[in-house]
Amino acid sequence: MRKTNNYPFVLVHGYLCWGNDDRINDICPLFGMWNGSAKTALLDAGYIADTPSVGMFSGMWDRACELYAFIKGGRVDYGKVHSKRNGHERFGKTYPGYVPNWGELDENGKIQKINLIGHSFGGPTVRTLIHLLAEGSEIERQGTDPDDLSDLFKGGKVKWVHSCTTLAGTHNGVTLPEQIQRAVKPLAFTIFSLAPLTSGTWFSKVYGFHLDRFGLSSQTKHVGWDPTLLLHYVNLKEDNIHWELSREGAKELTKDYTVYDNIYYFSYYGVRTAKNKKGGQSGTKDMWLPMRPFAWMTGNFKRKTIGDEWMPNDGLVNIPAAHHPFKDPWQDFDPANIKPGIWNVMPQEYKDHTSYMGVLEDKEVYAQFFRDIADRVTDLPVIE
Repeated sequence: MRKTNNYPFVLVHGYLCWGNDDRINDICPLFGMWNGSAKTALLDAGYIADTPSVGMFSGMWDRACELYAFIKGGRVDYGKVHSKRNGHERFGKTYPGYVPNWGELDENGKIQKINLIGHSFGGPTVRTLIHLLAEGSEIERQGTDPDDLSDLFKGGKVKWVHSCTTLAGTHNGVTLPEQIQRAVKPLAFTIFSLAPLTSGTWFSKVYGFHLDRFGLSSQTKHVGWDPTLLLHYVNLKEDNIHWELSREGAKELTKDYTVYDNIYYFSYYGVRTAKNKKGGQSGTKDMWLPMRPFAWMTGNFKRKTIGDEWMPNDGLVNIPAAHHPFKDPWQDFDPANIKPGIWNVMPQEYKDHTSYMGVLEDKEVYAQFFRDIADRVTDLPVIE
């Protein structure tokens, strides 16, 4: 089939992960790890692609704001109302623009669109960006002078996106935060304490926390360790990735999200656990070893609100979490009947959570996986 477009691809990472702004990405690309680079594979195939850095510990709203500024260009605006409510600075980094003409008409009078690919928490991130592009934010519109309002919060930009693809997306939240609920805040405090302690050092440039707006990190200067600031962030509900990864958080924050008729949606998910003697699920011998403890925890957790269907997982993400957003329509993927405005769910794959990052994957097979995604969406009719 003849290609209908060559819209740029934006690959968005998840929790604890990195992108272009982090030097670790030069040595070990998040999308590829030690088995190549999805970005390079796409570029070599003639596509336009990039892998931006968004806050690895940030909530989906803040990550979406960063993603918007990265793509369109300009200074990150987290929103006047949102920033005040969550106790952080309103503005962030300034970007030159990956696709500065995004949303504008080309020489043929067609809208310049993009393709979004999100792994893990990158799934809710790209869905949040789409939601804000389409609907904007009524709260920000009411609380901000029109001349001071970010274009992102004005809405009316749903036609700026051609496709949305998620890889092991945490759409409906995962059960692990519930299982370790008492340990989440102490663990978060310990992890986030490293942000000021490593600020302004070589480590912050290699693996940045990207929590500058909270006064917790910086790649250019030392930031003092302040337990008050740390506790403020750890105790946040909204704007806290650990809560947003939970089933409760995901449900609350995405309750108004929907699908749009001009966007093609695809969902990939994997399972690499099997039933164990106790009736739960354990990681198989093919699962990457560091994933296996989390696979066992996820696969053996059960409550009244968590049935057996939540036990099979990819090492971190339960099948129901990644399959498709609960409220949205979906269909099994059919290459002869790909529809926009509905989740086209791919067949279950024998993969763990890091397989989509390239871990334990064959280099060429991994590269072809992303080329197939690109080939598919660039063949689909453009809906203006």
